[in-house]
Amino acid sequence: MLWRSYWFLLLAPQIWAISKHPVLVVVSYDAFRYNFFDTEKLPHMESIRKQGVYADYLVNVFPTKTFPNHHTIATGLYTEVHGVVGNTYYDPDEKKVVKIGYEMYHYNDEVVPIWRLNEDLGDERYSGTVMWPGADYPYQNKNVTYKMPFQAGFDWHKRVDQVISWITDPLKPANLVLLYFEEPDTHGHAFGPNSLTVKNLILQLDNITGYLHLQLSKRGLTDKVNVIHVSDHGMTAVTPPRFVNVTQFMTNGTYEWTGASPAIQIIPHAGFHQTIYDSLKKGSLENGHFRVYNKSDFPERWHYKNNKRSPPILVMADEGYALDDLIISAPKYALNYNFTLTNSSEFGVHGYDYVVSDMHPYFMAIGPKLKKHTKISPFNTIDLFNIFCAILELPPPRNNGTLIAADQILLAANVANYDTGTIVLLFVGGVLLVLILVGMAVMFTLMLIKRQQNITTAAALNKRFPQTFQNYIEAQHLLDPEEA
Repeated sequence: MLWRSYWFLLLAPQIWAISKHPVLVVVSYDAFRYNFFDTEKLPHMESIRKQGVYADYLVNVFPTKTFPNHHTIATGLYTEVHGVVGNTYYDPDEKKVVKIGYEMYHYNDEVVPIWRLNEDLGDERYSGTVMWPGADYPYQNKNVTYKMPFQAGFDWHKRVDQVISWITDPLKPANLVLLYFEEPDTHGHAFGPNSLTVKNLILQLDNITGYLHLQLSKRGLTDKVNVIHVSDHGMTAVTPPRFVNVTQFMTNGTYEWTGASPAIQIIPHAGFHQTIYDSLKKGSLENGHFRVYNKSDFPERWHYKNNKRSPPILVMADEGYALDDLIISAPKYALNYNFTLTNSSEFGVHGYDYVVSDMHPYFMAIGPKLKKHTKISPFNTIDLFNIFCAILELPPPRNNGTLIAADQILLAANVANYDTGTIVLLFVGGVLLVLILVGMAVMFTLMLIKRQQNITTAAALNKRFPQTFQNYIEAQHLLDPEEA
């Protein structure tokens, strides 16, 4: 009977039901702005910040939207590299607007998300994802061991319970789980980040943070599981008087557009690019609250330009302003959430340049491999991937991140352990290089000795048998090339 084979697991679940590898849980609260800690009392999250390690904020990637930034967190790659250039984008090959799906996340099939990398190393490594953007699809033709597809509004406590069950699974205990919550983003768009609705959601997220760590504590896993809490971006408030109609500067039927405030992607039809750009540029000077970029003029620091999915023209609203999509969406929000739309109604917007402070996400972490009672300098979102790899003791593939943040966050012993593979490779490479150089030196020395011997022998022969040696030299020069 199966139950007889595993009866002992019931007696000691904490001993058997956890991975032999380092365990990491990554939690993302969508649009949780870095300075929400300054406006609300969040006791559970504040406790983690005090006991573990945290930064005031993270510097995310452009555009500061959900899908691009979550995939950067999972891969350590810039937007133009992993190809998720927006929550939607225009495919120039298929000539269509693409929304979330397999195609969006497979611009480059060589991109390996952290959940796939963890399992590819084998040796009983199992990953799980709870509603994480992009994790529903196979990578390198393989699915993750555990996954819960996105279900808006799904009970938060059940999400946490699912994470705990995977970590403590008696047969395949997960050593990596990524857990996603769509709030306060969802309601923040409709009510704005300063609303009572968002304030209440922030308090609820603090409570779910406490619930997660309580469940770990009840199972004796606090000192065995590393937990990293992050968000993908922040959010700022925009009111209807600051909605800008940019489509008025273009002629219907001459372009396609996609994206959402504050960045709208414009795809001109053949022959209309310059006309549309010039008209938008003139409109931006007249209005004064939006900018227009040709693809060639995208700032290099955005790392957004070198991808065929990036739009030919990008319209970017100034901070605190929004574009046509919100003109369309605002009445729908009012209808769906049953409120009266006025000029003072606030709506949440994100997607501005990552230098805008309201776009900054937060970071905090706690666990056996992480420093305690430590505040570190703000760092880049792309560095999170290497931190994950360091905790999980995985050799990272090539990425755009650095190890600077890992050095600040991980305990010294764990940084050393993480670097062991690199050190070994450098050591072996150094030894091989030395051996090669020594071998070359020996060969060169032998060649010099041989050459000197030949010179000495030749001189001696020429002296003793001048005609014979001269005949020999002449004979060598007269040989047929094929015979030689």
